[in-house]
Amino acid sequence: MNAVRTLSMALALTFSALPFSTPAQAEYLPDPKAAEAALWASPGVAQSRGNVAAQSLRGQSLQQGRNEWKVDAEIDQRRIRTTPSDTQAEWGLALSRPIRMPGRAESDRALAGALNAHAEASLGEALHESGRQLLRLWFDWLNQSSQSNLWQAQRALAEQQLATVNARIRLGEAPRAERVNAEAALAQIQLQQQQAATRMQQARNRLLAQFPSLPLTVDTTLPPPVLPGFDGSAEAYVNAVLEHNHELFRARRQADALQAEARQLAKLRSVDPTVGVFYRNEMGGNEHIVGLGVGLTLPGGARRTDQAAVAQLATTAQDAAILLEQRLRQEARSDFETAVAQATNWQQAQQAAQALGEAARLATRAYSLGEGSLDQVLLNRRLALEGQLMAQQVQLDTLAANARLKLDAHQLWPLDVSADSAHAHP
Repeated sequence: MNAVRTLSMALALTFSALPFSTPAQAEYLPDPKAAEAALWASPGVAQSRGNVAAQSLRGQSLQQGRNEWKVDAEIDQRRIRTTPSDTQAEWGLALSRPIRMPGRAESDRALAGALNAHAEASLGEALHESGRQLLRLWFDWLNQSSQSNLWQAQRALAEQQLATVNARIRLGEAPRAERVNAEAALAQIQLQQQQAATRMQQARNRLLAQFPSLPLTVDTTLPPPVLPGFDGSAEAYVNAVLEHNHELFRARRQADALQAEARQLAKLRSVDPTVGVFYRNEMGGNEHIVGLGVGLTLPGGARRTDQAAVAQLATTAQDAAILLEQRLRQEARSDFETAVAQATNWQQAQQAAQALGEAARLATRAYSLGEGSLDQVLLNRRLALEGQLMAQQVQLDTLAANARLKLDAHQLWPLDVSADSAHAHP
């Protein structure tokens, strides 16, 4: 009887010692340097870096201008029908080039700068989206890992419970039917633990498929969530998000690029001058002509309609950027309020889990003293497990929401982009 009570008390103490809250110092996020390297190596960011490099070359082309030298050559024969008749060979060469006026050159340089800024903003948005994807996959893996650890602990408890039942049966203090119930409970927990391990491996594979260089070593103990920072002010958080939001930057830079293109097309509606020199050899070499030629290309209606079309696109892009800012402001406020509510929800889920855990501990202790039944122990343990799973899920959701807030406010990982870092980053 003493052996049974000793084993049962150990089971109760082990169950009650399961972590409902964890140290606040636990590291549950990827290493910042490793995360930064993984983001820069992600496929979407790599493609955006290539776009930045290509746009930089296009910008150089715009700055240099497309006015190029043109060489014309001709050869002909002159027939003279006078008496005596004569036929003489003649030829000529001409070299000309369109002239880019200062106003047009300035509009080309402005368009090149606007396109480069848009490409950099697109790279920043790709970095931000990759960061969101990393967080989503990371917390999915962290959630599955935590569940696997929890089911593993439950398996150990079920094995101890089965040992307690066998000991009581040997002492004649429990019917043999309780062994069947204990073995069934253990089998169910083993199945759940195997399924949780499979889900954890799948989540790990999904994470590594997108970020293969990211090390998956982390302290799986989770800190208790806290309320978001930013002085507890939703307005302060909204301002921090909009100050660094690459999606908004990209929309504004797109509008700027379209406006710059419209100004460039407006300059193209002016007359295009061409200046050149020519040399002609006529009358069989008896006449040599050297001259200066000036040509003018008169713009047609197509240039006017091109400018009007791009100007309309620029106006539409400006309106879209204004609407996007309004939507982002609302989403940021909603994200902040959701994170605050989730922190409160976790506290309630934690209290419920602790109460259910205490009920399971008391039921286990009562069973060890010969009171109550195994069915009541198994029921209380199942309820306690459900409470733990719920509290753990809410805890992870709250931690993920807080991490997302910091990511969007650029307080988690470095996401700012400049032209130098876009080209120099490995």
